[in-house]
Amino acid sequence: MLYAHLYNSPVGDISLLKDDSDLIGVSFSNQVFCDTKAKCDKNTFKIIIDQLNEYFFEGRKNFTIQYRLPFTGFRSEVFNEMIKIPYGESVSYSYIAEKVGNPKAYRAVGTSCGKNPIPLVVPCHRVVSKSGLGGFTGGLDIKKFLLELESN
Repeated sequence: MLYAHLYNSPVGDISLLKDDSDLIGVSFSNQVFCDTKAKCDKNTFKIIIDQLNEYFFEGRKNFTIQYRLPFTGFRSEVFNEMIKIPYGESVSYSYIAEKVGNPKAYRAVGTSCGKNPIPLVVPCHRVVSKSGLGGFTGGLDIKKFLLELESN
């Protein structure tokens, strides 16, 4: 069974999607999960909501939420590197490309970041371009907010 919840955050509504055991989707657009056959049940999201509240309001530095990523190969390697980026720090797309053994694949790293189904939990907002913020599926205002939140 799938479950959905709309979490009200300081950056606006965040749609959450999970199955019986794992978080499988986070979206900054509250329309994303409307077409799923998900049951709206806030109770199944208690741990996730608690950790999001701690992140936004109490300085939680990492998540211990159980989640599942649908990727293998290069994209899986990119996500494993993103998970390692410490709270309050950022790295470049080219840094991640080098870490996964493919230094010329910085654009592919950016594409992988854009395909992140669970931003915040897998902190793609901490990956930036060498000449600026780069992109972010939630929009650059949200990316800026998250980076500033973590810099305090």
